[in-house]
Amino acid sequence: MLAVLASLWGCGRSYTLLDVPKELKIDAASLSEDADNLMPVDDSTPLLAALPKEGLYVYASDPTVVSGVLIKYDGLVQYFPWRFAPRLARPDLFVSDYNEDGKKDIAFTFVSKAGANVYRENLHVLLRGEKGFTDNFYACEKAVTEAGSHLSAIADSKTPDAFTVYVDGTPNAFKLPGHGEFLGLYLDDVQDFTLGDEISLRVEPGMVFKDEGLPVFDVLTYTAGITFVDGILTQTNAAVTIEKTE
Repeated sequence: MLAVLASLWGCGRSYTLLDVPKELKIDAASLSEDADNLMPVDDSTPLLAALPKEGLYVYASDPTVVSGVLIKYDGLVQYFPWRFAPRLARPDLFVSDYNEDGKKDIAFTFVSKAGANVYRENLHVLLRGEKGFTDNFYACEKAVTEAGSHLSAIADSKTPDAFTVYVDGTPNAFKLPGHGEFLGLYLDDVQDFTLGDEISLRVEPGMVFKDEGLPVFDVLTYTAGITFVDGILTQTNAAVTIEKTE
């Protein structure tokens, strides 16, 4: 576990604690700014992610199975009760003024699930207020559900390697490479967050071949912008890009 202090010191300045549970013990010396120790995650490495040029550091209260994180930034150490497995992938950090109020905000993405045919990322955007950051969460499962409402597919009963994908009701015919029967269309990837005025994401459907059992990706790419509307992360400008398989 990370002794209780009213403030922390690092690089010659003090840091105020915010929202830290009373039972959580924090040792100031453990909040190292050694960005070379980000990987691999183990019991001796509480530092999960860092942007040294921005002075931004994220620490795990328990590095093996994260049940809470400490964000150290701009004179503040703030606790957030996020839960995830850091060994799936190192979290990514971004800094920008996402709600255009003249203050620097933080975006934090992490992998919530990973496997042979599934990859899920979640997004937290921390908006800077007068006393600290407020957490705005966007779940990848929401993006998958929204993307699925735009897409459907029907296999050609007479031609096993041909099928039609309907994008918002508009048909697009495809012919699969090689051999195999098209069994279904599933959405399995939310990735590539590009942070600026809008937050972009991708959901990639996959095709499964009956005789190979292997997915083929990038036939369809669903993209959507995410912006702040009344302080809430809201998806806008949904679109589907068709990439025909050769």
